[in-house]
Amino acid sequence: MEQTDVLIIGGGLAGVMTALTLADSKKVTIVTKRSQKEGNSWKAQGGIAAALREDDSPNRHIDDTRKAGCNRNDLAMLHILAHEGKSRLQKWMNEGLHFDVTEQGELDLGREGAHSCHRVAHAGGDRTGKEMMRFFIEKLKGKVSFHTHWTVVQLMIEEGRCYGALFLNEKGELTLVKATHTVLATGGIGGLFTHTSNDSHICGDGLAVAARAGATLTDLEFIQFHPTLIYGEGSSCGLASEALRGEGASLVNQLGEHIMVNAHPLGDLAPRDIVARVMYKQIGVGNRLFLNISGIHSFHTKFPQVVQLCELANIDWTKGNIPVFPGPHFHMGGVETDEYGRTSLAQLYAVGEVACTRVHGANRLASNSLLESLVFGERAGEAILQESREQTSHFPFSDESIVSHFYNDSWEAPAKEEIQKRVDKALGIVRNESTLRSFIDWAHYFFPVHFHKKGSFMSKEQVETAHMLITATLIAKAALRNDVSCGAHFREDSKEVIDL
Repeated sequence: MEQTDVLIIGGGLAGVMTALTLADSKKVTIVTKRSQKEGNSWKAQGGIAAALREDDSPNRHIDDTRKAGCNRNDLAMLHILAHEGKSRLQKWMNEGLHFDVTEQGELDLGREGAHSCHRVAHAGGDRTGKEMMRFFIEKLKGKVSFHTHWTVVQLMIEEGRCYGALFLNEKGELTLVKATHTVLATGGIGGLFTHTSNDSHICGDGLAVAARAGATLTDLEFIQFHPTLIYGEGSSCGLASEALRGEGASLVNQLGEHIMVNAHPLGDLAPRDIVARVMYKQIGVGNRLFLNISGIHSFHTKFPQVVQLCELANIDWTKGNIPVFPGPHFHMGGVETDEYGRTSLAQLYAVGEVACTRVHGANRLASNSLLESLVFGERAGEAILQESREQTSHFPFSDESIVSHFYNDSWEAPAKEEIQKRVDKALGIVRNESTLRSFIDWAHYFFPVHFHKKGSFMSKEQVETAHMLITATLIAKAALRNDVSCGAHFREDSKEVIDL
């Protein structure tokens, strides 16, 4: 057992920003499911969007985000993202956070899908996430405690308040961490699918434990599919950043036809949900799809990570075409939060992709995710500092009441691969009532996941499988309830379609 002021579950950019805000005045413990250098923040290629140029403005950034999100965005939260995003990012740049510059020494800002101008800052070409994480992790050195290879089992809730969490540690032993404040920063749900741009271990753990604890979840049906997962040796081998299309790459089929020319006024830079559905139709009639990069000057220096991914998969990018297909990338839904990351449960916060701040609406604008993590990660830390002045540490659980929450290892679990195969079919780019009901009926066979006062608890693998099943079922039910197609949620049996 361990006690801390602030427990942060997840070590991506959002969790790290929360920790940085608190580290000088609070005891902070960060728990990660894998190593410190794994996760989606480390893999982020495209960059971070902010109105940093004179011909741009936060209000213009807001307009682009609303259009991409089909006007489902929360305007107050979006105002915070765009306006504070600019000032908070500039603050860190003044403190040494570097982005790529032109030969003239000006920021080399890129343009991505649904952006009306160049506003995406990038570092190391297509290694923005890695460079940002290195910078901020260095700032945290010696200031916080890290536990790696721990799997969250459940949140400790009493009378609507969170008092920490239970984990299976690196040895598979059940470990309790008591905390005055707990922050979920566990990332998204890409691992629910067979192929994803995400790390495969990111499969909805945070949503599952939050739902079981009674937290409010919202907009779960909105899952963004990125158009350009690299297809190598029969599966996805990584992501080809949207920045490639911003530099002039285009989507073509095996006949050399440019598939986006007449599909949308923005062509290859249309919002991701629209591009993904055009690709889905092409694949449906048997076409193979490629990202034509022949028009990009100095491709290997601008996109070294994409080059590396291609070479590892034995793809000859020098011929000008990279094989691609659309795959799950980002979850707009999540644990509902206010403007400071507070959830419906006292002393429980959520930041990053596991949270639903409602800034993205029905479809995230490219490169807004790192900005969201920076802005709302810091805001959560600031709110915890304020809140902690008004609270005293208290832990209401007895040893017996903790034991009563153990998982039982007799639960009959489906194979992860079976869950993924069924999620692919039910929760893909195009959905319908029949496949959603079929998945829910199948999943219900494995419920409830039993808990007993005595007996052993599940292994890490069983816990992850249970969380996958719980999260996928919650998303499928949300998708079934919403028969209006909007943005990244598309029902082919829809009664209404909202697409801007």
